[in-house]
Amino acid sequence: MANINHTLGIIHRSASNTLINAQDIVTTYTSDSVYTRDFRNFVLYLNIDSTGAPTDIVFTVQFSDDNTTWYNLTDWWYGDLRYEDVATASGIKESMGYYIQGRYVRLLATVTGGTAQTNYFTVTAKMEFYN
Repeated sequence: MANINHTLGIIHRSASNTLINAQDIVTTYTSDSVYTRDFRNFVLYLNIDSTGAPTDIVFTVQFSDDNTTWYNLTDWWYGDLRYEDVATASGIKESMGYYIQGRYVRLLATVTGGTAQTNYFTVTAKMEFYN
């Protein structure tokens, strides 16, 4: 077996930031914003479960330069990051990453077909930042 030498750069990673914490979502939920500091990339962790039969939940990653005006991330699957009840009925855990697009980030969750105490999604969402 040949020796392989790797030159590794130092990766700076933030602690995990909880954007949504075990929240039952019937209509919409907007997380608090997080300052992204000098990081260039992020990983989004989603833990989604559904109760009853809500139609779907859509997550919108939003960035801001001033923590006031928000812009939707629409690249790749982030343009329609949608989960249907059928996929989440037994719980689903996924992670995905991309480039940071602003100084602040937040997460918007929008549910279709939700009703209080009957049809809703339970969500925990976290984000980590790295260079």
